[in-house]
Amino acid sequence: MVHAVHGLIGANFDRRTTAQEFDLMTKVNGNDGYTYYYCQANGAIAASQTDVTLSTAGQASDGAGSFACTTAFADNEYGWVYQDVLEA
Repeated sequence: MVHAVHGLIGANFDRRTTAQEFDLMTKVNGNDGYTYYYCQANGAIAASQTDVTLSTAGQASDGAGSFACTTAFADNEYGWVYQDVLEA
């Protein structure tokens, strides 16, 4: 299981909630080398989606973006997406 490198308490990259748990656009590095961002889904997003768009306001939507997710989002759910490029 992937976890936060710098110990952000309560960060579970596969968890989806209807209540906000972190500030939108909270950024944390995972032990897998990816950078994760906390967001809210603006529409449903399928599991393992690799073209998620993330706005500067923290709204994630399906299509034409450079972010990905491992777990599906229902519309308006909160959770984590990751930048689909490993950190150098």
